[in-house]
Amino acid sequence: MSQTASQRQKRVFLALFAVGVLAVVAFAGWRLMGDDGKAEPLAVGSDSTTTTSTTAPPTTSATPSKKPTATTKCEGPKTQFNVEGTEQDSLLPDCGTQPVSHAEQKKSGLSLACGGSYPVILYKTTTTDAKTSICGKDSSGESFRFVTKPSGGAVIDLPGSYDPQLDAFVAKKDSTSYTVLGVDGTLLIKKDGSTTTQKSSDWISLDNESDYD
Repeated sequence: MSQTASQRQKRVFLALFAVGVLAVVAFAGWRLMGDDGKAEPLAVGSDSTTTTSTTAPPTTSATPSKKPTATTKCEGPKTQFNVEGTEQDSLLPDCGTQPVSHAEQKKSGLSLACGGSYPVILYKTTTTDAKTSICGKDSSGESFRFVTKPSGGAVIDLPGSYDPQLDAFVAKKDSTSYTVLGVDGTLLIKKDGSTTTQKSSDWISLDNESDYD
């Protein structure tokens, strides 16, 4: 009987030991599984934080482009030339006249709007019986053409020269000489010894842009 009791005690001890071992193993496994479970939320939380912290680039509103200001292409009765007072490359042609091309210049000469090899209008005057333009190669006025058109007549395009004593633009064709006084736009036509004086009603110069009309 004692042997059987001893065996029973040993079996109970072994059973308890086995249960204890299983409990320890189970506990250890639970801890390991618990640690893995905690790691997942941390990883997910990290991704979530990265996603939410990403901000869209700031939208920049497009700067409205300045509309180009309309430039006046010709001078009419109400045109105010160079109101800004900036240095100009040329005077404006009268409305209704067009600059000529190089080919047109070679064929029939310049117009009152100049053009061709002499695109710069240095001076314009309207007198009692004619219109006259001084057409320069550039704004310096060192080389220019004297272009005049009598009322009802054809345009006359002549090589010009400057008279510093008179402050005048001068040209000559055959026996007729033409002079425009820079001070007031008067046109003097001298032919066969007699001089005709035409007062200006409207003149303008690129140098000082004076126009008393």
